[in-house]
Amino acid sequence: MALKLNINAESLTKLTKLPLSRRLLILAVINAVIIALMGWFLLVPKYWDIRKLNTQLKELSVKLNESRVIAADIPKYLKEKEEMEEKLKQAVAQLPNEKEIPDLIDGISDAGQKAGLKILLFQPGKEVKKGFYAEVPVSMSVEGRYESLVDFSVKVGALPRIVNIGGLDVNSIGHKNRIPVLKANFVVTTFRFIPSSDAAPQPKAEGAQPKK
Repeated sequence: MALKLNINAESLTKLTKLPLSRRLLILAVINAVIIALMGWFLLVPKYWDIRKLNTQLKELSVKLNESRVIAADIPKYLKEKEEMEEKLKQAVAQLPNEKEIPDLIDGISDAGQKAGLKILLFQPGKEVKKGFYAEVPVSMSVEGRYESLVDFSVKVGALPRIVNIGGLDVNSIGHKNRIPVLKANFVVTTFRFIPSSDAAPQPKAEGAQPKK
């Protein structure tokens, strides 16, 4: 934007004949206009730039504070990760390997006999793979006193490996020496650790051609 001033000799003559106070007033107005124009074209853009930079600075400060909070929590997360890994290691240590499964099943059978139960059915089932471990179910049917069932549960819980008792179905079948006799059907499940090399292979992608 250009400001054009058209001042001829006659205007200058008239201007010089004005009283000093009038000339000073005109000069002050001209200076004020020049300063206002300089401010509009030079200072206002800088003002908006400064506001924009202040906004960006605030956003960066918020992100910095968030990053500091996350950084402060990193040791906590690392500690929790180590604790979870240790718990997983302990859990895996309680999973027997394939060679230990027969001994563990014998231990379950021995626990039933030592508890005074009459074992009617003891049938190991097919194991079910669940990623890094496999479930090994054993269907059982027993007869005995209530105290014997409780004792059996305690003995199974004391085994060195993880063993669960599920699907418990208990019925009274009479009395022996005035003591109620119960029949219980349930599934005892233990778990076998599967090494990564023995894990089930991933299914082939649909449409993949077999190798020749």
